[in-house]
Amino acid sequence: MPLVYYNIDASITEFFSNLSTSATRAQCDEFASKHFGGSIEPVPLQGVTSYTVTAGRDKIVQFREPISLLNMEMLALAKKVHPDVVASCTFHGFIGEPSSNALAIYVMNRLPGDNYISARASLANTTALQLTTMKSLARFFAQSWQMGKPANLDQADISVILEACSCRFDHISGTIPSRFLPAVTKVRNFLPTLFSGKYPLVLTHGDLNEMNILVDPGSGNITGIVDWAEASILPFGFTLFALDNALGSMHASGWKYFDNSDYLRREFWGIFRDLVGGLSDSEMELIRVARMAGTFIRYGSPYDSGLKGMAGVRDATDASLKYLDILIQEG
Repeated sequence: MPLVYYNIDASITEFFSNLSTSATRAQCDEFASKHFGGSIEPVPLQGVTSYTVTAGRDKIVQFREPISLLNMEMLALAKKVHPDVVASCTFHGFIGEPSSNALAIYVMNRLPGDNYISARASLANTTALQLTTMKSLARFFAQSWQMGKPANLDQADISVILEACSCRFDHISGTIPSRFLPAVTKVRNFLPTLFSGKYPLVLTHGDLNEMNILVDPGSGNITGIVDWAEASILPFGFTLFALDNALGSMHASGWKYFDNSDYLRREFWGIFRDLVGGLSDSEMELIRVARMAGTFIRYGSPYDSGLKGMAGVRDATDASLKYLDILIQEG
């Protein structure tokens, strides 16, 4: 989802006041305290469709709107594919009256680490720490390449996913500035190849931004990947914009890559290739196209587009198009 700077209490108050539910914040806090003990504290960054608190020694309790239930099969697949960085999650029923939009309750183990967005600047002071982050990120994507395909995915499923993806790019083509249309057209032309069965269709995080990646600031290791609510099955590489977000960031004056970003990018791809047993030139070309596709979805479509799958961050200001101007060139 888009990065928004806000007052956390105001955000929580807005969530409960705008939601026609019979559950209150006090009831949610009481549930968490009764079942898990300890001090109940809201997490620093709240979601748009949920209220999330820490409880006990190591639990996260999340209360979600009924229109935004978690897909437990997707969460189980995420845990299977990425066992070291994905938390276990269990469903604990609903709170509130069923007739009044009761909130769904999910409980997860709390993962260690800091949000990458808060650790990025300190990690950038030491190349060795950045390199460790690159190794962790390469391992995450290698796991996806090798093990991310659901066992029960059939041709009918693939056709549905392709149709949804095509609709997403129909929307992007009709709303994006003309300077991006050649690259969008290239992606659209490659979609049948990406869905041909010769390229991996894998579990894909729906919002792989810097807030949802946890790192150990002392070592650079990625310790957690959180918020799998919008996870879906897509061609591998749609979330490779996360690599660029680990190599630089947007400033008031525009996007800036770290001075050593070329070195770190080469290391990432070298490690990735070793982990997956090598890549052909044609596979690398498809990865580049998939990365471009995911970057367009991320920065070229709005969060509230009404289309399922990966979250977009484009808003009325079109500020996210500045990311496309840089990241599409890199692709």
